[in-house]
Amino acid sequence: MQEKNEKVKSFKAYKKRKKNKNKRGIFKKKTGILVIILGAAIGIGNLCIYQVSSKLKYNIYYLEKDLNKKQNKLQTLEVENRVNKNSKKLEEDASEKLNMIYPTEYQKKYISVDD
Repeated sequence: MQEKNEKVKSFKAYKKRKKNKNKRGIFKKKTGILVIILGAAIGIGNLCIYQVSSKLKYNIYYLEKDLNKKQNKLQTLEVENRVNKNSKKLEEDASEKLNMIYPTEYQKKYISVDD
């Protein structure tokens, strides 16, 4: 009966060792696959971040370019505004473009106001 017990024990021990080996092998395979998947996910994530940042840099470049154009236009309009505020220029424009002239003495009427 001892031989049976030894065989049974040795068979059980053999079975346990075999199960442990399989589990270790499966675990190693699973971790390898997980590492590969994790690496791929990190790589894809980096590509997505790079794509988004490149798009934002592209947009910033063209927005700054547009801003510079508008600032130049604003400066030219400010210069034109300063020129137009000049009283002599206003007088000339009124007389030339609108055909306005100063009234003569007989066209003027004075109103007296009592205090």
